[in-house]
Amino acid sequence: MQTTNNQLNSPSTFKWFMIFGVTFLLGGIAVLIVPAAASIAIELLLGWLFFVGGCTQLVAALTVRKNKLFWFKLPWALLFVLVGLWLILRPVEGIQALAFIIGLLFLVEAIMKIVFSWRWRNVSKIGWALLSGILSFVIAMILLTGWPQQSAIFLGILVGINLLVNGMVALLLGFKIMEIENA
Repeated sequence: MQTTNNQLNSPSTFKWFMIFGVTFLLGGIAVLIVPAAASIAIELLLGWLFFVGGCTQLVAALTVRKNKLFWFKLPWALLFVLVGLWLILRPVEGIQALAFIIGLLFLVEAIMKIVFSWRWRNVSKIGWALLSGILSFVIAMILLTGWPQQSAIFLGILVGINLLVNGMVALLLGFKIMEIENA
């Protein structure tokens, strides 16, 4: 289903963007005030999602136990349950593991963006991709060099910044919709 201009420009759309924007901004500020607590909350939520998802997969695997799919589904279900339990029961180690994985993810992303921007260096405005790659590299180095001691704080700060940026984008889109609507 495509969104029409009338749907995008409706007053309710503007209001929702503003509500999302303010909510994300307030959430970002709260997370930045207590980044370690936010990291623990995120880690526990992720643990419960893995655990519940694993239990659901386990039930699904047991329903096909006479089928060849059983031996494909069972190991994945057990892995999800075990990872979920580990994250729930050992939140500090879970945060450290998440910070390390995210640090590696940012490092790989940085390398890919830098290589991409080098490969396409003759394209107009490709410098933004290079800048993004450099920022990803800096974030990766912050996470990996502060690991594991600063994992909880850095993870919370990254989530807080993400919420702030998403809040600003939602507000800017809301203002743009309001501007279009009033034009």
